[in-house]
Parts: sequence; C-alpha cells; structure tokens
Amino acid sequence: MKEKKQNKGFKDIKTYLTENKELFRDLFDSLALIILFLYPFRKIHLGLDLWDTGYNLTNFEYMGLSSMDPMWLFSTYLSNAIGHLMSILPYGHTLLGMNFYTSFVPAIMAVAGYLFFTRVIKMSYVITFAGEFAALSLCWAPTTTLYHYLTYFIIGASCLLLYRGLTENEALTVGISGALCGLGIFVRFSNLPHASLLAAIWLYGAFEFRDAYADSEKVKMPSRVDAFKRTMLRGFWFILGYVTAFTVFFVYLGIKYGFADYLEGISQLFEIPDNASGYGPVDMIKHLILFYVNKHMLYWIFRLLIIAAGAGAIYFGTVFLAKKYGNPVSVKRAEDPVAKRILLSGRIMGGVASACAVVFLINRNFVIYDYNNYSSVFPLAGLMNFFALMCCLYGVFSKNGKAKHRLLATLAGYSLLISAIGGNNGELYSYNNMFVWFPFLLMVVLELLKYHKFPWMYGLKCVLTGVILFFLYQSTFFGLNFSFTEGQDGSAAPREYSVFDNRTLAHIRMSYEKAYCFERLSAYVEENNLREKELITFGYIPSVPFYLQMEPAFNPWPDLPSYTEEKMSANLNEIAGMIEDSESGAEVGKYYEKPVVIICIDSNAAYSRSENKWDMIYNFIEKENYKLVYSDSYFEVYE
Repeated sequence: MKEKKQNKGFKDIKTYLTENKELFRDLFDSLALIILFLYPFRKIHLGLDLWDTGYNLTNFEYMGLSSMDPMWLFSTYLSNAIGHLMSILPYGHTLLGMNFYTSFVPAIMAVAGYLFFTRVIKMSYVITFAGEFAALSLCWAPTTTLYHYLTYFIIGASCLLLYRGLTENEALTVGISGALCGLGIFVRFSNLPHASLLAAIWLYGAFEFRDAYADSEKVKMPSRVDAFKRTMLRGFWFILGYVTAFTVFFVYLGIKYGFADYLEGISQLFEIPDNASGYGPVDMIKHLILFYVNKHMLYWIFRLLIIAAGAGAIYFGTVFLAKKYGNPVSVKRAEDPVAKRILLSGRIMGGVASACAVVFLINRNFVIYDYNNYSSVFPLAGLMNFFALMCCLYGVFSKNGKAKHRLLATLAGYSLLISAIGGNNGELYSYNNMFVWFPFLLMVVLELLKYHKFPWMYGLKCVLTGVILFFLYQSTFFGLNFSFTEGQDGSAAPREYSVFDNRTLAHIRMSYEKAYCFERLSAYVEENNLREKELITFGYIPSVPFYLQMEPAFNPWPDLPSYTEEKMSANLNEIAGMIEDSESGAEVGKYYEKPVVIICIDSNAAYSRSENKWDMIYNFIEKENYKLVYSDSYFEVYE
C-alpha cells in the first residue's frame, strides 16, 4: 500500500510539472533575463587597474586634441564621445560610476543574444542561458575599454539584424546592419574589415538558390536571374546603409575638426613602428591562422580525439552486440532486456570517456585553479574556439543543411574570426566576444547529442560534452573572481582595502599595497593643491591622471610602442618651450605652470621597455630643474 501511495505521489508531481510546464518555462525565462542583465555589474567595485581602465577614462574626461594623441582621438572617436557623455552623468568622475555605466554594454549584448537564440532560433532556454552566462564570465577586459565592447556590440547586432533581414526579406533591417558596420569604423578604425559581412549576403543567396533547386517539387524554381537580382538588391541596401553612416559621420568630424586634421590623425595609424608588433593587418591575420594550426593547440586536439575514438569504438561494439543478441527494434528505443543492459553499459563507458577527457586535461595541468589568472580558463577557451570553428564549417558545408542554418553558421563564424582582427591580442578578443558563436556551438553540440544514426560518433559526443561542461565550470569561477591586472602575478592578494581621501576611487576595493600608495599619493596631491596642474605620467600608469583628476599634459600613456619616440620628443620639447617662454616673459600676460611629473618605480614599470623614452623623461626632468618631492614603493613625484 505504501509503495502504491509513493508511486501515486510521484505521478501527481509529474502530472503537476507537465501541466505547468509553460509556467515554469516563463519563470526560468524571466529569471535568466534578470541574471544576464545584472551579472556584468557584479564586480564594478573590485580591483584597481593602472593600465587600460583609467587610460580610457582619462581620454573620456579630457577628450580633445589638447590632452589626447590625434591618432587615438580620431581612430576611436565614437568610443571616446560615448565615454565622454557617460563621464558627465552623475558620478561620471568616479571609477565606480564609470564601471557602472560601461557595464550596460555587455549586459545589453547578453540579453539581446539570449532573446535572439530563444525567440528567433527557438533554442533551448537553459542552453542559451548557459552560453550567454559563460560569455559574460569571459569578458576579461575592463568594460571601460569601450572601443572593444562597442566593437563587440556592433559585431553582434549587425549579425543578428542581418539574419533577421535576410530570412524575413526586410530591406530596412539589412540596411541598418550595414549602417552599424559603417559606424564601427569610428568606434575603432581597425574595424574596416567588418565590411566583409557583405559576403554573408552573397552566401545566403547561394544557400537559398540551392534549397530551391533541391526542393524544386515543393518550391517554385526561381530563375538564376531573379535570384541574382534579389541578392544584388540586398547587397545594395547593406552598402547603402554602410556608406550613408560612414559619410554622415565623416562629414561631421570634418566640419568639427577639419578634414585635413582628421585624415592626418588617421594616417598616423599607418606609421606605427615595427616594435609595436601585432597591430599590422598582416600580423593580425597571421597570428589568427597560427593560433588554429599551432603545435600546442593540435597536441590537445589530437589526444582528445584519441579518447573519443576509443569511446566510440567501445560503444559501437556494444551496439553490435545489442543488435546480435538483443535484437532491438532501434538502438534509441531498445525494449529487449538484454539489449537494454548492453546499451546501458556502452553509455556508461561513454560517460567514463567523458570523465577521462577532463581528468586528462587536469592531470596534464592544462589549466590552473587560481581564478585570478588567465590560465585558469583561456586554454579551455582556445579549445572552444577550435570546436566552434569546426561547427561553423560543418554548418556551412553540411550536405543536408538548410539556408537559414547555413546563414547562422556563417554569421557565428564571422563573429568568431572578425573579433580577433583589429587589435594585437588576437584570439583573446574572440574570448571576450562569445555572445554569438558560443551559443551556436552549444546548439550544434546539442543537436549532435540527439543524432543517433552513427554509433561510432558517441565517443565524440561524450568528449565534447565533458570538455564543454569543464569549460562552463572554470569560466563561472573565473568570472566571479577575476579582476583585470589584480592577482595575475599569482599573489592573489585579497581585495579588501579602499582609499578614503580620493573621491574618484571611493568604494573601490583593492589590494593593500595599492590602497596604501594611492591613499598617500592622493593626500599629497590634495595637501599641495596639485589638482589644477597638468600631469605627465610615465612607467605604464596611464590611469593615474583620472584617479587623481589631473589633466594630462599630453598622451597619458607615452610608454605604448604605438606612441612613437618622435611624438614623445616633440611633446616634451613643446612643453619645455612653453615653460621657457613663461619664465622669460616672452608672451606678456600668459603664464604656463610646469606640469607635475609622476613616474612609476614599481615592477609595473618594467612593461615600459623603451630605454630611449626613459632617457627622454629623465633628461626632461633634469633640464627643467624638477625636484623629487614625494616617493613611495610605487611612485615618484617631481615638481
């Protein structure tokens, strides 16, 4: 009696869950959207970065030719303009406030990706959420680097809009997609290759024609001329949107700054010295190709394939035995007890193979477990890149694939590869922009898991599943713990300290050493009324002008290889000339106060490798009779 009651209770629960399936799905959907939107704000109060974070914030707050290198101003103009608008919002002069405002960009990207894959592609809510959550966890770069995140936004939005425009035959949507790519040039000039998205329109035209040809009995066969005209028209709308957006913004900048100054600033991009490796288009493409075919990557891929082949062979053997001794109607729905047991043992061995793949990676120290360090997840992210590229190629060239699926595979592959072009960090940018290609990878793997036609593929399914689950595990802890430039040296110093005498850094938690040094430095600047003076920084500390709220005398990051020695020499000579004119009274009624010079003497300064630039800054200090007025374990201040 008790057993019957228990069975009845289970049946009641099962019935209740079945009847309220839609309700639970809607609840999960709402919760997923809330989590994806709020998750990027989880660490806006953690970590103090001396590099990219404050460098971009300095450019946002002091946007203009007086404080910025013209090359940087014009090559990332739209990013700087949007950042400047954020900086004039409430608390825009604080690190916490700007971290908050800029975090809206990845939040919107994740929500848009989730809505696209669940509403348009009809993908599983749970799988899509896992994909977008992992994408947010892998956003390793600080959100204040808007020229990166706005680029990712444009890549994702243009792909999703183009998919909608092509599949629904909406010319305006295709045009908007092109316009976004045109605007992308002003977000970051190296986004010029984004125009290659036009190729997806031509490919989709070929995909459509192939589908119509293969299914000619059900669909009226279009003529080649009609298909060509339709594709040309779509391409026209894309190009029109691209050219219109580019022209309007180019004319705006030309009127505001002068066409000659704008073109001169952009032309300096092509004069970047050889020691600034990785910025040239050839270097970017070469690095990307070598990433996928290098020995290190192939080493792990081949060994995972060996495990997959072994597991596939074992499962194929169990299917053979099940058919011979159990005689099931189908492998998927075996009813014979013998066949069930044999197939169950094969599935268990597949699970063991999945575990073996993960254990193999762990035992070979493929990743580490210091989640403040890139090595805890980047090697796995590299495997995800490789898997995704293979899935995209399979999706495009699959024999039975439909035009829409091929288009989605094309756009996912585009977002994967194009993200790595435009900077000198290659595939690391693809890790930072997983919002389209990683959910696509999960979708393909999920479809593969449901495909039972070839039993020998079972091992591949198990290995892929195990490695992806391991990646999701590692990426979650990485996303919860990692803070840019803090703990990367393996120290993992706790971020439990704050600076109290600096309004810009209020409520930011950081390591003790940084908090102690900035507390003292901020107090010195405040006590000696230095905030009104201009600031020269050196030693890989471009964030200091924003953190101290002192306007830079010229480029706040003169250590960068892309900022040439000739430019730095010219800037220092110009300042020296103004100091000399002011002291001699050459220009009556005009007084120029010597800028404050702050140099980093910590190990951080080792990233500034140009001996000539070090000589320049110290020669400038000596020539202009600067005195060392403050020093600690991080900084030296000269007046």
